[in-house]
Amino acid sequence: MLAQPILSSLSSAINPHGFELWYQPVYGVSSGNVLQNEVLLRWRDSQGLLHLPKDFMPLVRGAEAESWLDRYVTQQAIAQLKEQPHLQLSINLSQRIVEDRFIAEDIYDLLAKDGVHAHQLHFEISEASLAHNFQDAVALIRDLKDLGCAVILDNFANRHLTFLQWEKLAVDAVKLDPALSGDLQQDSPQTRLATAIIDTSVSLGQPAIAKSVDAYSTFRHLLNLSVDSAQGYHLQPPSHHPWIRSKVEILGVPIDNITQEDLLKELKSGIVFSPTVDHLMQLRHDQAFHEAYNIADYKICDSQTLYFSSQFLGSPLQEKISSSDLLTAFYTYHQDNPDIKIYLLAAAPGVAAEAQQHINTVVGREMVVGAYTPAPDFDENPQEGAAILERIHRSGATVLVMSMGSPQQEQWIYRYHKQLSDSIKIILALGTSLDIAPVAQEPAPQGVSSLNLAQWFNLMGKAGHLGKRYLMKHLPFMWLILNQRLRH
Repeated sequence: MLAQPILSSLSSAINPHGFELWYQPVYGVSSGNVLQNEVLLRWRDSQGLLHLPKDFMPLVRGAEAESWLDRYVTQQAIAQLKEQPHLQLSINLSQRIVEDRFIAEDIYDLLAKDGVHAHQLHFEISEASLAHNFQDAVALIRDLKDLGCAVILDNFANRHLTFLQWEKLAVDAVKLDPALSGDLQQDSPQTRLATAIIDTSVSLGQPAIAKSVDAYSTFRHLLNLSVDSAQGYHLQPPSHHPWIRSKVEILGVPIDNITQEDLLKELKSGIVFSPTVDHLMQLRHDQAFHEAYNIADYKICDSQTLYFSSQFLGSPLQEKISSSDLLTAFYTYHQDNPDIKIYLLAAAPGVAAEAQQHINTVVGREMVVGAYTPAPDFDENPQEGAAILERIHRSGATVLVMSMGSPQQEQWIYRYHKQLSDSIKIILALGTSLDIAPVAQEPAPQGVSSLNLAQWFNLMGKAGHLGKRYLMKHLPFMWLILNQRLRH
């Protein structure tokens, strides 16, 4: 039983019971599979506000409570692993832990108590912490590995440890310092050092992990390096639950490889975006759109072209999840769930109100509690934005469904999602799915299938219906997909 600390210097502002474990997955760069979830610590105050480590860790250090917190987080993580034995979790250890002679013994006791396999648990220790007391660090890593746990050298930038010391540590993997992966396309000292670390990690058999991959350009360049895995907002923002589903990378955009059925079962909270070909092309040059896209908890395939492209690339998505079909499936799935109350925003006049009436009739209750058609400049008009927020809050809705077109709806969500978070648990950004009809596809001619491009013929047929503008947008996409296939 772990002892509760006396955090006298934290004052009444910090309650030890307010600590929460959040998670950010580490993905295999080539496979898109979740390799592990890094455990991130948050603290929720008495008002329900969530605080990051930069807010509370100085107080924890001042109270000399780091060792207690290391054990507390480890205990909570092991309890999570007991509930979900398919997970692998990675825990950051403090600098003081290097000098803690009993930590390995305590971890062994916790693992044995809950019957959790040591290989499910990874520990990350920063370069600065390991260099602070190198001999004790070598002993700690040996003890943790003797237990069967993996150890990761975190935030490595060759600032405190030499490459010879790194080799002597015999860690299982190395995480690059975020400063080295900021812009790997530039020929700079940081880029050359990052490349040297990555090359050395390969020779040592210690896979390199890129962290804080928050930019589209950074992720695209990682694909050309020997980086084994990566994490960051571009791949998945931190969440209050661990992630297990894989992603498929198409033109640098990671798309969740999930079925509609599994999405409905899993979606208790979060923001859902629906990538299309237009989105992927615009994300290549629109930084504001990219920043907005990074907050999505789910990026689902809302395009037959993307679905076929994933097959062509050799990493097939399980299925296409049409936005319009998802909305129908969502309200059907939750028809008897009184906690689901929807607010609809739609661009086309009258569509939101019609959808409200239709859905409520189908489910037999007032599931849709409000509907509104915002002004055309809703994403750039602060007064309109405030009015929309007021309407949503006043309605008592817990789910927001937007059918406003991109990138306006994604950028509006990015601007206001924190103000919505008190009441809105789920946001579905569905483009114009409430008022667009599917276009029938025509069969591909003989011979096309043998080229493995039959799927793309359907795109050409659809382009004939939608016009030259559609075709001109998709031809560059198809060329980029072909280049991605040839590179890999």
